[in-house]
Amino acid sequence: MRKYVCFDSIRSDQDLDLYLGSVSVGSPAVRTNYVDIPGADGLLDLSEALGGVTYGSREIMLSFGRAIYDRYQQDAIVKNALHGKRMKITLSEDPSHYFLGRVSVGEWQRVNGVGHVDISATCDPYRYKAAPTTVTGTVPESGTLSLTLANERRPVVPTVEVSAAATLTFGGKDIAAAAGSHRSLDIRLAAGSNTLAVTAAAGTTVSVTYQEASL
Repeated sequence: MRKYVCFDSIRSDQDLDLYLGSVSVGSPAVRTNYVDIPGADGLLDLSEALGGVTYGSREIMLSFGRAIYDRYQQDAIVKNALHGKRMKITLSEDPSHYFLGRVSVGEWQRVNGVGHVDISATCDPYRYKAAPTTVTGTVPESGTLSLTLANERRPVVPTVEVSAAATLTFGGKDIAAAAGSHRSLDIRLAAGSNTLAVTAAAGTTVSVTYQEASL
């Protein structure tokens, strides 16, 4: 199977006539904060002082080739389509996730009649799930619905939509919600399995939507 890259809806092989040679996806750097305390052993690690570890950008390098080409025309086509744009980058080997970053197109080189160009992107640290996750349910006769919300690596605040007034319980805290859509910083999904309880009249429908992402 031929490998390719999608930049938003632009497919490298079909739309740009580029053939993918190699892919390099870098790891995002861990942002650390160490403080040297005089008279104490080692360093004080404050990297999680704001609630969790944060990460820097990650670099993606893509190498493409083209057997027959008009250098200047092809250069213009590719750069007009991609250069400097912030785009979703989806690898054919991993269609269930995408990276999000700003794209840069390098200069063409010709070796033995074959054109080569490197395309790079400075991306967010996370690898996003291709489609948002939605978990739904209906409050039973007991008046309380319990939803299990599985989440990948990145903490995320979901959107909760209820069809009638309800009380949302998350992490031991109750949040009053009128009918409609709500986002509350008190409902922040961690990596792994999370539980949200909804107390409302029987028949109330609940929909929870969030964007999962992993490293």
